[in-house]
Amino acid sequence: MIIKNEDTLLTKQKIVNTISLRSYLQCCQNLYITTFTPVTSSLPFSFQVPNPSPKLTHTSPSLYKLNNQTVSFELIEFYNYKYHMITTSPSNSNQYDSHMPDRYDPVIPGLPDHIAEHCLLHLPFPYPSLLRSVSPSWNKALLSPSFLLTKSKLCLSTPRLFVFSFHPQTLQIQCQSLDPASHRWFLLPRIPLSTQIHPCYLACGTVASKGEMFLFAGGENCLVYRAITNTWSVTGPMSSPRAPLAVGEVSDGRIAVVTENSGMLSAEIYDSITDKWGPAAVMPQGIERYDAATINGRVYLTEGWDWPFDSPPRAAVYDAVHNMWQEMPKGMCEGWTGSSAVINGAFYIVTEYGDNNLKLYDETRDEWRPVRGGGVPKAVRRPYAVVGGGNGMLYVVGKGLDVAIGRVEKAEVEWEVIKGPEAFAELLPCNAQVLHL
Repeated sequence: MIIKNEDTLLTKQKIVNTISLRSYLQCCQNLYITTFTPVTSSLPFSFQVPNPSPKLTHTSPSLYKLNNQTVSFELIEFYNYKYHMITTSPSNSNQYDSHMPDRYDPVIPGLPDHIAEHCLLHLPFPYPSLLRSVSPSWNKALLSPSFLLTKSKLCLSTPRLFVFSFHPQTLQIQCQSLDPASHRWFLLPRIPLSTQIHPCYLACGTVASKGEMFLFAGGENCLVYRAITNTWSVTGPMSSPRAPLAVGEVSDGRIAVVTENSGMLSAEIYDSITDKWGPAAVMPQGIERYDAATINGRVYLTEGWDWPFDSPPRAAVYDAVHNMWQEMPKGMCEGWTGSSAVINGAFYIVTEYGDNNLKLYDETRDEWRPVRGGGVPKAVRRPYAVVGGGNGMLYVVGKGLDVAIGRVEKAEVEWEVIKGPEAFAELLPCNAQVLHL
């Protein structure tokens, strides 16, 4: 909420806990209201307007009246955790609908738009999605294709870990997001799956530059999660409904989806810009999926290992640049004994035996080399969901959504463990992705 020069910017909808209001005001510290004071014992902070202020009247311990709009504070409980919700009830629901599509008020009155938009770049996830309703100008600025790109170029993006998990009794899949810096979890909207699927059939990929995450669960459509709006939607249909084996971004905005059908491997390419699918090369061989990874425009798919080997494991590589299938190098195939992650352009695996140590693939010598620093901390229990997050970070999610974060530098790793909330104790991870937002 901002008051300046008798003007008011106020959301029409629910914003979210009190932290959003703090973030909102911290982006505009030179405006009128920047002072916080407790309102009731149940609220950690609220706002205070210097007197006199004829526009603001106190109507109850948790209600304020602002320009005939009621602002209420309520304490809700979810997953045994308390959240403070800020809700506004505007007197005119068409407050912003009267604007012409090509007419926009200043983003922040009194500031040039380029400075105001720079302020918005400091909003952490998920607050951009919550504050789009402040005004049409905010909505336009936050939905601009350049928003996340500029944020990344200015090094204002921070990693967010997205974990798909399920309860072993219900098998219902849900997605949570973890901020590794603050250790706070955020529950994403319900995944709109048309039918319930087993978590083992889930495959995911990301388009990092757009802050989008793609979820494939069989069928002709896939779901896309857009972080800037915090919403799920359905992509255009694939050529034929199939269960995915591997998903990965092979070039800017293009996703490769590898499937198996009638004993043959095939791929389809999805263009996230045009929302269109295109066919790709077919390999006359089928394999059972164990693990997969995408790096440098290639999708690597392996059948895994089973000691002692009765026969060599099968594997394949799809080269999206040349639209062709290749054999996986022998050393890579035979040494791929765990869950993979790509970190700063290098290929790592967390082994499934012994102390769950980390190994690095040496492409020049076609061999896996051990990484010093010890294996995944024993406090993080299997099953694992493993993902690389860039900036030398490795994330290993275990039972109860305990997270081991490894900082990888050269051939050494240093671990940190973030314990999951008690409410997540029975949840098991089935996939993990990282977006920089």
